[in-house]
Amino acid sequence: MASISEVTVRYAETDCMGVVHHAVYPVWFEIARTDYIKNAAMSYSEMERQGVMLPVTGISCKYRQPAKYDDLLEITAYITRFSPARIEFYYTCKRKGSPELLTEGTSAHAFVDAKTFRPLNLKKAMPELFEKMDAEYRRDSQLLEAAQSHNTEQI
Repeated sequence: MASISEVTVRYAETDCMGVVHHAVYPVWFEIARTDYIKNAAMSYSEMERQGVMLPVTGISCKYRQPAKYDDLLEITAYITRFSPARIEFYYTCKRKGSPELLTEGTSAHAFVDAKTFRPLNLKKAMPELFEKMDAEYRRDSQLLEAAQSHNTEQI
């Protein structure tokens, strides 16, 4: 299930032209990702308390159209890859109520032990969380596949 997070662009997030600074988008992706995990299974802080962390191993962002001061945005997160050791999210950023894609991006993460920071197998460490996230990944895969088959950016 894709997760949608709303963000209103604050003045401090813009440059002198009133356009959102490029470094802000990964912060918004993090908001969407933590909302996604919370809606799907448990809060990120609870996951950490149970000994699992998700450090970023890669991030990308493609800027299509600028977001501007005071825009109400929807950041949508989907899981695009999932295994017992790794997870990847895909994000879209649009103005609320508009189909126009402003920005899209990805973030890749590894599951690691919170104490040792060593890689762990989520399926073994937290089987219930693994099953919930795997079910979400399968739903997201179907959504994204359907959108691609219609050759649309209306994800």
